[in-house]
Amino acid sequence: MTIKILDCTFRDGGYYNNWDFDSDTVKKYLTSMSLSDVDIVEIGFRLLPKNMFYGAFAYSTDEYLSGLNIPDNIRLAVMINASEFISYPAGAEAAVDAFFKSAMRSPISVVRVVLRIPEIFTAKPIARRLKALGYHVCVNLMQIDAVDELEMIQAAKEITSWDAVDVLYFADSLGNLQPDSTRRIVKILRSYWPKELGFHAHDNKGQALVNSIAAAEAGATWLDGTILGMGRGAGNVSTESLMVEIVYRKWGAYKMNALYSLVMHDFTILKKRYNWGPNLFYHLAAVEGIHPTYIQELLSSDRYSLDQIVLAIKYLNNMESRSYSLQTLGIALRSSGGAGEKGTWLPSEWMPGREILIIGSGPSTKRHIAAIANYIQQKKPVVLCLNINSAVTPDIVSAYVACHESCILIESNQYHELGRPIILPLALVPEGVRPLLVDVEVFNYGLELSNNQIIVGDTGCSIPSILAFAYAISVAIASKATRILMAGFDGYATGDSRQDQMVEIIDLYRNMDNNIPVLSVTPTSYPILQRSIYEPNL
Repeated sequence: MTIKILDCTFRDGGYYNNWDFDSDTVKKYLTSMSLSDVDIVEIGFRLLPKNMFYGAFAYSTDEYLSGLNIPDNIRLAVMINASEFISYPAGAEAAVDAFFKSAMRSPISVVRVVLRIPEIFTAKPIARRLKALGYHVCVNLMQIDAVDELEMIQAAKEITSWDAVDVLYFADSLGNLQPDSTRRIVKILRSYWPKELGFHAHDNKGQALVNSIAAAEAGATWLDGTILGMGRGAGNVSTESLMVEIVYRKWGAYKMNALYSLVMHDFTILKKRYNWGPNLFYHLAAVEGIHPTYIQELLSSDRYSLDQIVLAIKYLNNMESRSYSLQTLGIALRSSGGAGEKGTWLPSEWMPGREILIIGSGPSTKRHIAAIANYIQQKKPVVLCLNINSAVTPDIVSAYVACHESCILIESNQYHELGRPIILPLALVPEGVRPLLVDVEVFNYGLELSNNQIIVGDTGCSIPSILAFAYAISVAIASKATRILMAGFDGYATGDSRQDQMVEIIDLYRNMDNNIPVLSVTPTSYPILQRSIYEPNL
């Protein structure tokens, strides 16, 4: 068995930099591809014009490519979106003629047509016209995981009947295939497709390499890869890893050392900049059938907090999100604050105009708990304990505060033992947890997420992240507290993201018009006024 590798770094990787690669990287990439003996280089898309800036490899025009000094042994490919050519005003064949010349006069020799199953019956003119112009034609079936066996069979038979396609590809677009399902798809397609079969893997679940090997073992002979896996969302199987496995299995002969500098220097720098690769969010998206571009957009912007991303994914799971839509992303983000800021409980009626002591989970709580308890006994503040704290006995607590779904999920089965009210945003409590709150006194103070501001309402708040401290501070403001004391907020080391998050909340609080004096009565590294729980007349 001989495997062909198609490297599509500049095409799939372009989703991270708008297909705008610098000239030095282009030269080094082309040289490395030539020396490695990779079979085909898919240099980019040939998109129809867009109303925004895209780099040269989004369009990959013959004129541009002819000026790149491409090594003689490189076979170039481009990808086109069937949907764009099908909807071309003058028709699909006219679109091909408008954007492709004869293959004899072009640096391109391979064209891949990417389409979804519903587009198969209107894409035939595209493939036949490209074939007539002399190109090696590939068809790439997207989102194969959503295609049932009968549809696969019909697709293979229909494309075979065109007599214009050389390689039939299937793409694990959402990165959710397993090796067994990959083998099954190859077996089905091979039964009805007489020519070569190709596979394009995505790495959302860290399965891109094993799926590619499984596809090859089942009979696929064209495999895609990208340098360091650079590609949309979680990325692809890395070309260098694919080469190692193919050479080891004696399925092909490639010169892997030709890629070392490109991988370890140029693309390592790019990866640090754009941060592609599998992670928990891409894995969740693959499991839930969410298009990876949603995750890429959420992670690539510093506008969205971790909590907003988690909640947006939850809402995308309940929407049609297999295809990317900016409008759908906007709806998910607008919905990611739960049911809105309004709850049903009024802090101002429960504890109006009182001093409030907020107890955190830092080591200083346990170390100074006797002094804290003595202060509570003497001064009678309202005591809000953030989540359940083993160092703090319920008898000194007025109410517990919880807002993060994971904390509520873990601690909810203990709430009824506390004998104290729980202040929480009921809209964010998972449905499966609510039966555990039946015998618990719940104070439903609402919460929604906002961008870089704290907004406190009578029955709910908007805060930048689902942080118990920010939520408790909002409750204290809503109660019109006289002052706020903090105990057990030790802080974290400089550079720790948790420290940065707290400092951000404190800075936002300081800038509020209706802020209340806040001071820490135990040691803290946060930038707030410090006093001592042992101080007389505190």
